[in-house]
Amino acid sequence: MIEVNANLGDLSDVDLTTKLPSNNDSLTYDSKSSKWIPVPVGAGVVSSGPGSTYTIELDRWKINNDGTNSAGTTKGINDALGWAKAQGYNHVFLKSGTYALQADPSTLNCIVLYSNFHFEMENGCVLKLDANSSPYYNIFLLKGLSNTKLTGGKIIGDRPSHIYQIGVKFVRGGVNPDGSLNDDPNFIRSETIDRYANPGLLSKFRLWSIDGVTAPGYNFYQYKDTVSSSTFVNYRNNGLFAPSAPTGRGWFDVIDKANKMVFTINIASSPLTAEQLAQINAKVDNESWTHEWGEGISISGSNYVEISDVEICDCTGDAIITTILDHREDPSLYTQEEMGSHIYIHDCDLHNCRRQGISLAGSNDTYIYNNNIHNIGQADDGTVDGTQPMFGIDIESMWSETNIPTWRPELNQTGFELNTRIYVYNNYIHSNQNGHFVNADGINVTIEGNTFEGWNVGGITSYSANWYVKYLNNTFISTELMVQGDNFVNGADCRGANIKLFDISGAYIQNCHIQNGTFYGYEANGYFGTPAKVDVPSGVFTYTAPHGMGNGAKVCFEQWVGTVPAGISVDKLYYTVNVTSTSFQVAENKSGTPVAITDAGVGGFNISRYNYGRVYISDIVVERDWLDSTTTGETRFNLTLSGGVVKNVTAKNADLTVVAVENYVGRPNTLDEITVIEDTAIFGACILTNGTFIRTKTKAMGGDVYFGQNNPLFSRKVIASNCMFQNVQVRFEGNATNNNSTYLNCIIDKSDNNYSAALTSSYLEDTSIGFHWLTQPNSMTIAKCVFKNVTTATNASTLMIDNTTI
Repeated sequence: MIEVNANLGDLSDVDLTTKLPSNNDSLTYDSKSSKWIPVPVGAGVVSSGPGSTYTIELDRWKINNDGTNSAGTTKGINDALGWAKAQGYNHVFLKSGTYALQADPSTLNCIVLYSNFHFEMENGCVLKLDANSSPYYNIFLLKGLSNTKLTGGKIIGDRPSHIYQIGVKFVRGGVNPDGSLNDDPNFIRSETIDRYANPGLLSKFRLWSIDGVTAPGYNFYQYKDTVSSSTFVNYRNNGLFAPSAPTGRGWFDVIDKANKMVFTINIASSPLTAEQLAQINAKVDNESWTHEWGEGISISGSNYVEISDVEICDCTGDAIITTILDHREDPSLYTQEEMGSHIYIHDCDLHNCRRQGISLAGSNDTYIYNNNIHNIGQADDGTVDGTQPMFGIDIESMWSETNIPTWRPELNQTGFELNTRIYVYNNYIHSNQNGHFVNADGINVTIEGNTFEGWNVGGITSYSANWYVKYLNNTFISTELMVQGDNFVNGADCRGANIKLFDISGAYIQNCHIQNGTFYGYEANGYFGTPAKVDVPSGVFTYTAPHGMGNGAKVCFEQWVGTVPAGISVDKLYYTVNVTSTSFQVAENKSGTPVAITDAGVGGFNISRYNYGRVYISDIVVERDWLDSTTTGETRFNLTLSGGVVKNVTAKNADLTVVAVENYVGRPNTLDEITVIEDTAIFGACILTNGTFIRTKTKAMGGDVYFGQNNPLFSRKVIASNCMFQNVQVRFEGNATNNNSTYLNCIIDKSDNNYSAALTSSYLEDTSIGFHWLTQPNSMTIAKCVFKNVTTATNASTLMIDNTTI
């Protein structure tokens, strides 16, 4: 017998990157990736063994599969599901056909599922919601469930035919206090409004102001089933017209006890002719006028739920939404289970819904994979038909607007987990109106192996406060990834797409390829620089703009430029005390005694948050195939950083700029292994090593490589070493030094300004040095260099020291 000792990770056809096995998972073969993968927890938790499947009998339950009889069909399906559950079936099958649905007027739900239950729709099974006017509905409701599975079929909402408002006609006359009608000529009275016809829209109704009617408000009278004094329920005489009054009005009882209504308006101050009265068609809508909560599948406070192989389209809200179970007035009554967890959404086609493809509004341990999510916020012809946000996927629990005690590590806040551990994998998310992916408040979110395609304003983004967000090996086509906070990016293939850095505080970005796009951004989070004023007696440091810190913030002092005040150490961490919006003192302990200083230091020292300048960028390629005078489009690597670290960046036919913010006095940006091919480069406030700058085409007008900036706001020195320059023009624009470098067939020149530059210990061949126009003393120094076939044009402003010609 041969004994083999091996780990799963040693096998070439096992994918343990996507998800590690846990909880006694088994492996299943994924034909799309051609690898064995762990079976998701929750997948297959509902057994479909012998005798456990029930195929719905259409005739028995009076279900039509020809797209008619929506009310009876909806009731029949629910009755069949309830009966099957009561009989012990855990797998119910619905055969192909078109099934018209109607939301229940009381609950606004169509089909309600159960725990430990699998509802499967056969291929060719279409469930289509009737046109309605409700701002909110659920075609499928999964509430408070566990171990539930919904698979197959097509779910169609009512977006193309949805009703957002109704028009109401009026006649002359009013209503008596007992609810009976009268012919008072000083009033106009609406036709009878049927709550059953528009149960959702009328749940919080608004009557809009009417042209030609100057009344301050209206009255409304409600009845049961018919309008008469004997069926009268109650009335109010304080209705105010929308849009001035945005809040809707409600009903005195549930729908089967109050379902008819009449409006009256006193027109004594603005009489109407019969013709004018006949023309009135008053607008009535709902206070939730966006109608953004029409959901295909609503998963509320449920655990271990699987949705797969379902097509969902044309919902007025989201294709799929996950939420908490219910709002509780007493926060102590919430439980972690009510937040929902272990939701698996995969192999679905979600499109043309008005608000989102998928909204994650609470559930934890959520897995979204192998889905096609597209054309959200759009009609079938691609025109806009949506309501904000109109994203493919939106992770947003809005915890800060609830009373749920929520765990937020960035706030050191304990509580329940919401939108935590979310995995978005191998989806094709494209052609969405406003954005493809946004993470507003999810924690520990992994976005891996997806393809995002199509320009829109939102692109792909995760808000900066959200911890543990990882983008791994995604493809971006004609869109933009916005990197924020401490996002971790490893692997991005961008084709006509951009990567943007925004509100960065600890981001790590590596292994990105950008073709015909831009890598750009601005990072100065936590950097303050030199105070505008130092008050020595009080030890108060004052800035001209708000610094955004509170008491107890951690700060450090640095003296890259200038000298810190006596009494301050660059080796110590300090805490802010006695903070105002623009000033503070510092102490060595939190809430401690302010540090005493004995002088104001030398201008140019830096005060910043102790962890400013945290951005780490490596192994980036930005390129386009060709660059000449006819090339259009922007392709570049362009960053403004405060103490960032950049390594191994190649820009081919793309310009490169790395500079700092104005009047920068913080830690220099550190750059290593920068390569620019056939385009220009600009450097400011940095230490550059191992740069390569080459071109074969004609040198750029004015210069190819700029060291420093000819601007008093950007005077910080550039230090470059071990660089290779070939067939480029190098311009010492500001304070700069360059040593241990090689120049082949180059032009070296300098702007005539007050800044000084030096070129030392370098090799120059077939190169031209032109400093003859300099007028400032000691403007340029060239020392200890080796010249071969070098021409020089200098004057007294250039110091030539100990150079060798061979």
